[in-house]
Amino acid sequence: MERVNKPQHSSFHTGIYSQPYFSGAWHYHPEFELLLITSGSGQRLVGDHEEGFEEEDLVLLGGYLPHAWIPEDKYMQEGSTAPCQSIYIQFEKDIFGSHFVDIPELKGVRRVLRNAELGIKILGEGKLEIIRLLKEMPQCSPLDQLLKLIKILDLIDLSGFVVLASENYLKESFYFRSSRILKVHEYVMENFQKEITLSYCAGLANMTMPSFCRYFKAETQYTFTNYLNKVRIDFSKKLLANSEMSIKEIGFECGYNSVPYFNKQFKKIEGVAPFVYRKSIRKE
Repeated sequence: MERVNKPQHSSFHTGIYSQPYFSGAWHYHPEFELLLITSGSGQRLVGDHEEGFEEEDLVLLGGYLPHAWIPEDKYMQEGSTAPCQSIYIQFEKDIFGSHFVDIPELKGVRRVLRNAELGIKILGEGKLEIIRLLKEMPQCSPLDQLLKLIKILDLIDLSGFVVLASENYLKESFYFRSSRILKVHEYVMENFQKEITLSYCAGLANMTMPSFCRYFKAETQYTFTNYLNKVRIDFSKKLLANSEMSIKEIGFECGYNSVPYFNKQFKKIEGVAPFVYRKSIRKE
């Protein structure tokens, strides 16, 4: 899980991202995120949705919705001088309090926030005005930023948008009632590309390993090992479809030190080997 550090005395965070390339990391955070691409291109992954992005791509993503921006290969090459840049706002769903957003005048804002749970791509005639306001945000005072954010959310509703991830993705995603399991889930999402041990995760939940295994299965319907493999294989599918990395590289990128074991787990979950999946998805 990505940690968002908000400025002191502020309920949200706005800023400019500028690096040689977008990291391509599969991540999520509790905050909603409005993001404008000002430079760069590649593939945008939101839940189970995959689509190309380029300059002036504008999306609003709900909290806990996994996403990644995978840059084109040209940005990864040594000596590349074209940076990837974006302007973003990250805010919590309850930023406006429990009753303010319920007033009749903010009906459009409520609709936008509800649809953003699955991620939305902003379109329409109002998009240029939204981009103008968004570009002004980093230089504004905190109060002006908040007012502009309300205006932007209302404009999104008036301008129009398309929903990105599917309803099935939201239903099949990991949502946990238990704070112990949520803590483990956040750790896994942040570290699934590294080695993860059952004993460490049991410690995060402050439980013995046998108790943790029973509790995890009861709460999620998955064994911990199956759950970890599902997280890793879900990301590997996105890399297979949207990158030129080799099968071996993708296996390592997703936390598997053994290529045969990666192939075995992929086939167990998806029913086909990784190279067959890649071949089939690229024919569509």
